[in-house]
Amino acid sequence: MWFWVWTLLIVGSLVGAFFLARSLWRSAMGLMDELGRASRRVGEASDRLQELSDRAREAAASQHAGPSLFDDVTIHYQRVNAQRAARAVRKDVRRARHVVTWQKWKHFND
Repeated sequence: MWFWVWTLLIVGSLVGAFFLARSLWRSAMGLMDELGRASRRVGEASDRLQELSDRAREAAASQHAGPSLFDDVTIHYQRVNAQRAARAVRKDVRRARHVVTWQKWKHFND
């Protein structure tokens, strides 16, 4: 009688091991599929980032940030003279505001 009990327990454990192994195999295959998909996505993202980096580098190189050593000297002088004229205008406007303020102060002090 004990023979059948032990046989049933061994057969049951073998069947359970089979289903466990099958489940693990399917999970491993699903994991490998996901890793393959993730690897392709990372490759695509890397290519896209490289493309965007190249575009940004080209855009930065094409924009002229300011004067350089190899620009024409007359352009530099024109730019400096324009900045000086704008500064003089700002100075005159600020001076006029200050004069108005000083006049108000002088009026309160009298």
